[in-house]
Amino acid sequence: MANVVVSAIATFNGKALKKGQKDISAFDKSVKSLGRTFGTVFGATALLAFSKKAVKAFAADQAAAKSLEVQLKNTGLAFATPYVENYIANLQKLTGVLDDQLRPAFQSLLTATSSITLSQEALDVALNTSAATGKSLGEVTDAIVKSYNGQSKGLRTLGVALSKTALKTGNTEIALKELQKAYSGQAAARL
Repeated sequence: MANVVVSAIATFNGKALKKGQKDISAFDKSVKSLGRTFGTVFGATALLAFSKKAVKAFAADQAAAKSLEVQLKNTGLAFATPYVENYIANLQKLTGVLDDQLRPAFQSLLTATSSITLSQEALDVALNTSAATGKSLGEVTDAIVKSYNGQSKGLRTLGVALSKTALKTGNTEIALKELQKAYSGQAAARL
């Protein structure tokens, strides 16, 4: 067998290296440009979507505020609109519950009680009960409103054993006192 010797000679080609570096640099610039374009397009799309949501939220908030104002007017309490709006704004800050949940809850209670004071007390109980039980503010408010309308069965689902007196007599005030005693401070603690 004969030994075969293979020899290779490598030559340095500076032009090819510079061309490769130039091609890589051009590719890098293209990728960066594409990234900026995608960022601009998707950023604009996200901004547009956010803007649409913000406009819808503002319109819904305005509608809820107007609805509450009309309810206050219908119950002869139109003079209290600024006071109630201030109360809801402060309650939002204290509990972290948004006004778009507080207004409908307050309005439902106001419809059932025709009293701002009773509605505020009931809303306070509803917020604490909601925070303690994990039920939505709407669910708790509905149970309280039904109780004011003579249907105390819903109060049984609020997680505390109410006295037979509260349930049999259908006395919502007694039931609210028992709920407040059981869940007092829960809304603030949740925040």
